[in-house]
Amino acid sequence: MAKLLLAALVLTLVFSIIPMMIPFYALVLSTTPFGLNMYKNLNEKYRAQIVGYSVMTSPWLEVIEKKGIIEKRIFKCTDSQLMNDNLEVKIRTAKNIIFNNETDSTITLTLFYAGPSKTFTFNKKTGNITAQTFSRKNLIQKFEGTWYNETEKSYLSFYFEKGYDYATANTWTGDLNKKENIDAYKAFIKDGKLMLPVENSDHHAPYCEIDVKYGVLIYTCNQGLNFSDTSINTKKPLLITKYNRVTE
Repeated sequence: MAKLLLAALVLTLVFSIIPMMIPFYALVLSTTPFGLNMYKNLNEKYRAQIVGYSVMTSPWLEVIEKKGIIEKRIFKCTDSQLMNDNLEVKIRTAKNIIFNNETDSTITLTLFYAGPSKTFTFNKKTGNITAQTFSRKNLIQKFEGTWYNETEKSYLSFYFEKGYDYATANTWTGDLNKKENIDAYKAFIKDGKLMLPVENSDHHAPYCEIDVKYGVLIYTCNQGLNFSDTSINTKKPLLITKYNRVTE
């Protein structure tokens, strides 16, 4: 019992010290190379760095405007702002950063990884991403596999054919391996998402968008008799269906 009491006292002392050490870690990481994951000169005007000054959060991307001794941070971007479902595409796993172009309000960079690469356009003031460019490989990785909706007992899969600006979406109900009564339709590629255009002349169908966020496929359509809006109209009722990726 005495040994257990001694161990409890030691552990209590250790755990009480750890929270007080967090500011010390932040000081050490921010003033030494230990907090610098990557340093890259983009051009004569800018440099980029991936840093982590806290043991509680993941590293983030900073773009710095070079002004001699006094430098100015243009923006900071975290993993949560990447809007990407591919777990390999994270700021901390980037292998290289390339400058593409800039405007008065935006700057476009390409982040390279072991396999894929992604091009992002950042808002200089907020660091938020205003656009991102997907390659065919990125899209396949994002939408690959079979998706299942438990409520409707329906399956959904996509096929990307090289050279085409759309994916063939296949839907069916019943069993995963018995693909009978399959419905197939075109889902056009738009800004890293899949889009079904509105149809108001023949069979009447609303505008829909398909995206993957945090491992869940979200199928969003303008609801009801909305056959006129050519984009998702959040001011009107929406029909949202969620699918989970099937692990075979």
